[in-house]
Amino acid sequence: MKWFLLSVGAAFFMATNSAFIKRYFSDLSSWEMSLIPYFYGLPLFLAALAFIDIPAIGPGFLPSMAWVLPMLMVAILLYYRAIRMSPLSLTLPFLSFTPVFVLFTGGLILDEKLTAQGTAGMLLVVVGGYVLNLDSARYGFLGPIKAVWKEPGSALMLVVAVLFGLTSVGGKVIILNSSPLFAAVVIFSLYGVLLTLLLLLTGKASLRNLTRRPLLGIAAGLIVFAEALCHNVAMTLTAAAYMITIKRVAGIFSVLYGWLLFHESGIHYRLMGTAIMTAGAAVIALWG
Repeated sequence: MKWFLLSVGAAFFMATNSAFIKRYFSDLSSWEMSLIPYFYGLPLFLAALAFIDIPAIGPGFLPSMAWVLPMLMVAILLYYRAIRMSPLSLTLPFLSFTPVFVLFTGGLILDEKLTAQGTAGMLLVVVGGYVLNLDSARYGFLGPIKAVWKEPGSALMLVVAVLFGLTSVGGKVIILNSSPLFAAVVIFSLYGVLLTLLLLLTGKASLRNLTRRPLLGIAAGLIVFAEALCHNVAMTLTAAAYMITIKRVAGIFSVLYGWLLFHESGIHYRLMGTAIMTAGAAVIALWG
């Protein structure tokens, strides 16, 4: 039960972080939005190194880190760009497509075969994506499908789902060659340092903008730190598939945030679609 509560906590903090950044930092560029939580969370991640055991580092740690970190950086940059430009309830739920892409990459790269349960789960995710935009059905049967591509944040989050599907594979290798907590602290510490230097040196972010609202920034750092902590502790207590499945509840939280904080319309369709997509993700992860 502890892993379940921590997984729901990770989902809650993920959606909360997205809503918080969108509400209080949307006046900044998407570059700066993507940096705020990790810029302020960096001291927490660095301090955590003093309280966790340094594990034996396996041979796959550095090679995996070398490609996972830049790909994760691109994914997170696109993630915040998506939530900045489009309604929260039409972006975060599309992360439920990640297991669908993993099914296909598994077939192409690892010669894994699609099971009946995996195919059923994939179809549920697709149906959920259709229902998510059902308010566009007045433009015809293909209206909800076209709406995905007309909403730039939705299409962008599909790209993020692909990237997260790839980084999850590399992330697992990093964890197996160290430990879940150590991997999280190192990845997000490096992410915070490298992205801060990259954006400041290229002029994509300014220190003045980053430090304009320090109390809100500290709150954002605490939220993303809590998400990482819940995520990685839960990963040590249960199978990764179970944990990731429960974390897909973040889509439902995002729809509720969209309704309560941003007064987004068509919420009943989006809540229904997100629930179907979450169920599909669960079928793929648990039985696919």
